[in-house]
Amino acid sequence: MNVTLKDIENAFFEAMQSGYAQSVVKGKIVELPGAKSICYVTHDNRFQVRDTWLVGHDGSDKSSGFTIIWNDGAPVWMMHYGGWYTELAISFLKSCLHKAYAEERVFYGGRGPTFVRDGAFTYVNDIEVNLFDKFKGSETVFNIDGQQFGYHWYRGGSLL
Repeated sequence: MNVTLKDIENAFFEAMQSGYAQSVVKGKIVELPGAKSICYVTHDNRFQVRDTWLVGHDGSDKSSGFTIIWNDGAPVWMMHYGGWYTELAISFLKSCLHKAYAEERVFYGGRGPTFVRDGAFTYVNDIEVNLFDKFKGSETVFNIDGQQFGYHWYRGGSLL
């Protein structure tokens, strides 16, 4: 296998710029009822990136998921995440992820920047470990009054 961690990181950013934060069409996985998934193949066809998540039953705002990057059919990187977000916070969350992935192209534990504030919401990413091959942290969205509108933990790293 002739792949570097930097190659995998570039594949991550390419896919994330086209993924959840961009509101692309989501597919389903027959083997995982209720799951939603985005699959992306990099422009050079070297990597496949799949982001898959499940949302709780009957309108629950809880979710959990995983992102896997493959090279030549072998998994090379993975992220797990879970928590909850209210519908009101989703658009703001996506804008925070887009800021990290597309505007800054900076790896903040695989999520958004450490701090973003707009008129209604604040996003805080508390990164415990911030290496592309090993990362861990949590993110929170809350309003001006400090009321929480969502939270996710995340962790993952290289499978090389």
